[in-house]
Amino acid sequence: MLTEIILRGRGGMGVVTAGEILVKAAVKEDKYGQSIPFFGGERRGAPVVSYVRLSDEPIYMHREVINADLVAVFDSTLFDIVNVFEGLKENGILLANTRNPKRYWKKTFYVNAYDIADKLGLVMAGWRLVNTPMVGAIAKITGLISIRSVEEAIKETFEGKIGELNAEAARLGYEEVREVDN
Repeated sequence: MLTEIILRGRGGMGVVTAGEILVKAAVKEDKYGQSIPFFGGERRGAPVVSYVRLSDEPIYMHREVINADLVAVFDSTLFDIVNVFEGLKENGILLANTRNPKRYWKKTFYVNAYDIADKLGLVMAGWRLVNTPMVGAIAKITGLISIRSVEEAIKETFEGKIGELNAEAARLGYEEVREVDN
């Protein structure tokens, strides 16, 4: 089964790396994946999108995702400046990184990745690195990849202590993600 995901964030938040980690984790489980980044202004803080496909079967299309099963919003301020719902299926899932959960879409999940990053000291140049908690949350919501594969993919991406902290952040995202009540 093909699952299409759109990751929306800002330059410097690790959106592109998050897509790559999701694909690495899928491959560890003998699945297939694609991560296609799209940059706008290519500067820190500018809106960034990464398109991800995960499947049990080979994926032959290679283009942006236009009918996503899940949209993950890494920075809640994006709700005010871009249409984060663009490309999300009517019955799709919205995942928001937020301290103030509310129902943005029919099926909305949230995780406070900001606090997870603060707790673990995952801050670089003043930016909280929220990508790994968001990847953990996506793994939990979709059930497509195990948290163990996510942790392994993270440790391959980031060596040493940084890898350990990011793997812990993913685990916390996995454990703390919740659905917004109707």
